[in-house]
Amino acid sequence: MNGDIAGNRSLLGRLRGALALCVFLGGLSLALVSNGRPGFLWSALNELALFAAAAVAIPFYYDLFLKDVERVRFLGEMTRLLDERLPSGGAGRGLTVRAEGRPSPTEKAEFLAGAHSEIIEIGVALRSLAGLFVSRPERDFAGPVRRLLSEGVNITYVVADPESALIAEYSRSIGDPELPDRAASSARELLAVARGFDAEGLPGRMTVRVTRQLPTCFLSLVDPDSETGRCRTAPYLPGVRRADSPVLDIAKASQRELFTRYVTYARTVLDDSRPLDTP
Repeated sequence: MNGDIAGNRSLLGRLRGALALCVFLGGLSLALVSNGRPGFLWSALNELALFAAAAVAIPFYYDLFLKDVERVRFLGEMTRLLDERLPSGGAGRGLTVRAEGRPSPTEKAEFLAGAHSEIIEIGVALRSLAGLFVSRPERDFAGPVRRLLSEGVNITYVVADPESALIAEYSRSIGDPELPDRAASSARELLAVARGFDAEGLPGRMTVRVTRQLPTCFLSLVDPDSETGRCRTAPYLPGVRRADSPVLDIAKASQRELFTRYVTYARTVLDDSRPLDTP
């Protein structure tokens, strides 16, 4: 049915064009015949013929030459306005969602690589993070972190206090009684890594802290006080593996309000924490 309608419109368009051409040629012919002839009737006929030819010619040439140009210009302006006002799915708008879950170690290292002054990472146990230092080749993660420390970037890792009542209750509620022990193990491994880097005399400092708060998400902040700050976060969803939780990347430059909320959260957790090697 849509094809029939389109065909009918095309046929009508051709008929209109043919009729317009006939009127235009007829008017132009009458104008040439009556031009210069004496008498009121010839003069009136000449005016009517010129009017008919012009009345057809102007819309005809508009449709033929100008209409498409104006349409293209209009669509171009509309596209530009939509691009400016509507958020897109790419990082150009500073908000990217990774529904597939945790990025690879190499991609994580790339996310941190642009840091200039500070990195803060918070999690219940940070078990996967500790594993990147312990079980992955140095080139995948430990090497890039060493470069950041050598450039004076300070790194802070925060895990839940394994002895807090909150983590004990949380582990019971999700049916994971070994979670406090894993948090303690990760904290010890990260502390050993931090001490190793400290022994190298690097200008940047790695610190491991434990908090009495129960982190409600994984959070990685890069240069939170800089205009180029970035944030990566993944919620803790009961029944969903940590590796499968959706990951959200946020750029401060274009998502300032949302970015600030996560910075406020991180500062709250840090305020209620202590260095691991301090009683």
